[in-house]
Amino acid sequence: MNKECENCGYKFEKEPGFFFGAMYVSYALGIAEAVAVFILGRLFFESVYDMRIIFWIGLTLLLLSAFNMRISRIIWIYLMRKI
Repeated sequence: MNKECENCGYKFEKEPGFFFGAMYVSYALGIAEAVAVFILGRLFFESVYDMRIIFWIGLTLLLLSAFNMRISRIIWIYLMRKI
């Protein structure tokens, strides 16, 4: 990750540990994705509590983990840019 923006000079790393808050944003994104996969999975499986849905939720979270890390940092920067 760059230390500052090439266009405007915005300093991304405000202080050590600044992005710890982004972990909470990433967690919220993961929960939203898991709920979405669960709701979509209910359309394809007969039982509401079919254990095969756990595999699809885990696979989705694993495949989207790199995306979640990046987007959660971006969201955290936008939430904290006025502070």
